[in-house]
Amino acid sequence: MCAGDPGIDQVAGSREQAAGGDFVSIGYIVKTCGIKGDVKVVPLTDIPDRYTTLKKVCIHTTSGEKREYCIRDVREVKGGLRLSFTPALSVSEAEEIVGGYIIAPEGDVPGLGKDCYYHFEIIGMEVSTEDGRYLGKIADILSTGGNDVYIVRDRDQEYLIPAIHDVVKEVDTKAKRMVITLIEGLI
Repeated sequence: MCAGDPGIDQVAGSREQAAGGDFVSIGYIVKTCGIKGDVKVVPLTDIPDRYTTLKKVCIHTTSGEKREYCIRDVREVKGGLRLSFTPALSVSEAEEIVGGYIIAPEGDVPGLGKDCYYHFEIIGMEVSTEDGRYLGKIADILSTGGNDVYIVRDRDQEYLIPAIHDVVKEVDTKAKRMVITLIEGLI
């Protein structure tokens, strides 16, 4: 199983609906930078170069607003990227978007190879075993380095399911369901 772009996630933990369709977050604004209204962004993507090709971004603020900005400059900084906008934001305007997410239409997210999925496609899937036993829904994903681990919850039960081919047998992103094989010691 391939996680694809692990950080690309649904806005605020759920699919964001707008007139143009669904949006996914591609960055998280952590703080202001300097006195010219720049912001530091933690990319939620394996491809941070994606920001250098963006001309405009839409930001989903903590108050629930969506604001569009033109990007003037993108620079790498320790732990993320520094974005400048045109026209330049004041520091107080930049502070208003701290904690917000940079979002992109789901259709603009690049496709992945076979058996590779974005986290926003996996989170919320119903998981059952090959014999039909319902285990719960995927609530979160742990990125361990070797393979992802799906956290499956149902009421007071929690299961840790490794995202490997020996376990995950079927993934249906449209129906939001996954079928797994139980291997010894899994649950």
